Amino acid sequence: MKINVAITMEIRADARQSIWFNGANQHCVYLYMLLKRSPLVGEVWLVHGDGVAAYAEGMMLGELAGALRPLSAVVHQTDLLIEMNALVHPTHVEAVRRRGGHCVSYRFGNDYVVAVETINFQANPWLPNPHRVQFDELWTNPQHAHTCKSYFEAVYRAPVHVLPHVWSPYFLEQSLAANAELKARFGYRNQGRAKRIAFFEPNLNVVKSSLIPMLAANECHVRRPELVQHVYMTNTFDKKENTAFKHIALGLRMVQDGKATADPRGPFVEWAAHHTDIVVSHQWENGLNYLLYEALYGNYALVHNSPFLREVGYYYPEFEVFEAAAAIERAAETHDAQLAAQAQANAAFLRTLAPAHAPNIEAHDARIRALFSN
Repeated sequence: MKINVAITMEIRADARQSIWFNGANQHCVYLYMLLKRSPLVGEVWLVHGDGVAAYAEGMMLGELAGALRPLSAVVHQTDLLIEMNALVHPTHVEAVRRRGGHCVSYRFGNDYVVAVETINFQANPWLPNPHRVQFDELWTNPQHAHTCKSYFEAVYRAPVHVLPHVWSPYFLEQSLAANAELKARFGYRNQGRAKRIAFFEPNLNVVKSSLIPMLAANECHVRRPELVQHVYMTNTFDKKENTAFKHIALGLRMVQDGKATADPRGPFVEWAAHHTDIVVSHQWENGLNYLLYEALYGNYALVHNSPFLREVGYYYPEFEVFEAAAAIERAAETHDAQLAAQAQANAAFLRTLAPAHAPNIEAHDARIRALFSN
């Protein structure tokens, strides 16, 4: 007998909501796509709270309409409830367990960092497991195992299992299909020797910050100004009056020479299509994220420090600014000549992330079997 699965999403009665606000709701959809292919699973629903009468156009959920439900409408048919991007309540868990089901919390952010920032700086109106639900187990991804696995086990008092990170170009391709001009522009093309450099770190907390990319791009400009056409520092426009940001930025040669701008936030697909040849990324204990995959999908020259992606793009280690600058130089000088080989490597890597990739399905199936056998 197959099991029915409900995955929680954050869907609000807000016409401005967008799938590009963050990767969380995307993650829910990719898990849905994977579980739809599982031989163990019957129905899979993407569930949300009551009171949502319509779905915002920016959520791009049209093709998924048949899977969207209020949790209250399906909880009594659910065998596996996965708390993902919206909280579950103990009453939901009780309803599932009454029919012999299980409840899992899928933790896909660096909750340890969020907790520390919240405790020390009141940075987020956030509490871990606010309803004190007793989950059967927790799932997370490899980039969070180091900092968060034992933290999760101690806070949630449940075993933690690490599952593959999954991604699909589904939403990116929808954006391109809806905009002919964007589709014509998206993807790396040789625009000449001087390259447009951009970074897209959200600057919301310490795990993904623009500071290292800023310093590295500037160092590249100091060493090899002929390689740098312009540096777009997206997600920094709201930092322009921040004392520390302003002090650092105004001391950079690329800013003094008029080659760098503090720019607002926008979907990667749009920024990249119009303003990007080289993507410079930095992360701290968050080495698997959708920005990296989107850059690889477009075959942009990706300069990054993710140990999980050493075989693609232009890798530099940890917090090494000068090695990052050297990687930018290497990308600027060699990417055009090796574009075909890079594109082949990128495609091969992205296939391993797909919801349809057999090892990804098998890993989730093994976890479900173990859960229900207990």
